[in-house]
Amino acid sequence: METFVAGIDGCKAGWVWFKLYESGRTEAGVASFVDVLQQRPDGLRALAIDIPIGLLDGSRACDKAARQRLGWPRCNSVFSPPCRAALARVDYAEMCRVNKSIVGVRLTKQSCAIAPKIKQVDDAITPEHQSWAFEIHPEVCFWHFAGERPMEHKKKSQAGREERLMVLTRYLPGIVAHVANRPTGVASDDLLDAAVAALTAQRWMRGGAARVCEPQYDAKGLRVEIVY
Repeated sequence: METFVAGIDGCKAGWVWFKLYESGRTEAGVASFVDVLQQRPDGLRALAIDIPIGLLDGSRACDKAARQRLGWPRCNSVFSPPCRAALARVDYAEMCRVNKSIVGVRLTKQSCAIAPKIKQVDDAITPEHQSWAFEIHPEVCFWHFAGERPMEHKKKSQAGREERLMVLTRYLPGIVAHVANRPTGVASDDLLDAAVAALTAQRWMRGGAARVCEPQYDAKGLRVEIVY
């Protein structure tokens, strides 16, 4: 059986994952995050996840460290996730109220927009899963693969897509075809984020991955870290 690593990112269709096989072959498709995590497909060695993992009743050191690496303006792409109590609320105003009462700050609309995905991951993942599944931030990963240079353009702009494609084609020659033939409900930036996550999973498997800072641990025992 040929082994592979993968990166996974939330999208309109649910989750898009990008698989990178040991032979160099690549695949992209829509997946169920819970199935991938809890059933772990045969051959899957490592999974890099583009979503916050580990929720604290305070700021996460890894988010601050990621912003420092990226600098202005890419630092704005690192959203602070809700605390776990706020995540249980569905209304934006109520989430903000609970988060402010516990953490001391309100939430951005971007953080609230991805709250359902954060909750899905938080409900499913355990410290045991973190022996092979871990959090990444795609902009930090692009920063690394671009020679520790942050991307200049927003990822949803045409210039941003071209910039990120240029970085990925050095490592994944078929990435342009994957973007052109991506599944319904998967935006091009979602697929590119999943692809750079897969490259990071490969780097992790080879023992070359690093953390933006030392991990913290949340009340569930989850490591709170960003790997690149």
